[in-house]
Order: sequence, then structure tokens, then C-alpha cells
Amino acid sequence: MIINGNVQAVAGAYSVSSASGVKRVGNVREAAKSDEVLLSREGQSFSSMLQKLQNMDEVRGEKVQNLNERFANGDYNVPSENIAASLLGIRF
Repeated sequence: MIINGNVQAVAGAYSVSSASGVKRVGNVREAAKSDEVLLSREGQSFSSMLQKLQNMDEVRGEKVQNLNERFANGDYNVPSENIAASLLGIRF
């Protein structure tokens, strides 16, 4: 492009008038009202299940207590084959 001293004409070609392309919102709250999220039934179901899981205890105390008692009494025996299979299953 050759500029022949008419800088104002070139600048005018690149200027953008506010009336042509930019639409301003008078109130920020008005723009925020248009945003909306709708969850499907599956999404709502998943959300409720996730919340129930988050409210549950991480450890089931009665089961841990039962296993501790069985271990202390010598009643808790796991075959070594089961332990080996579990270890291999986790690794591979």
C-alpha cells in the first residue's frame, strides 16, 4: 500500500464507528440475566448422587471394627492365592 501523504484518509478507512458494530449494555446485571445453565435429567441425577456421596463418611466404622475384632481373634484368614491375584490384578 502506498501512502501519499493523506494520512487522515487512511486512518478513516480503519476507524470503527460505535454505531455500526459495538452494542453496549447499559446495565451489567441486565447482561448477566441472559446467562443460563440447564441440566438434563441425567445431569441432575448425577449431581444429586455426587452430593450424597460427598456427605457420606469415607470409612464404614462398623465394618472396620468387625474386621479388627476378627483379626485380633485370629478369625480373619485370607488365602495367599487371593492376595496374589489381587496384587496382580492391580498391577496389570
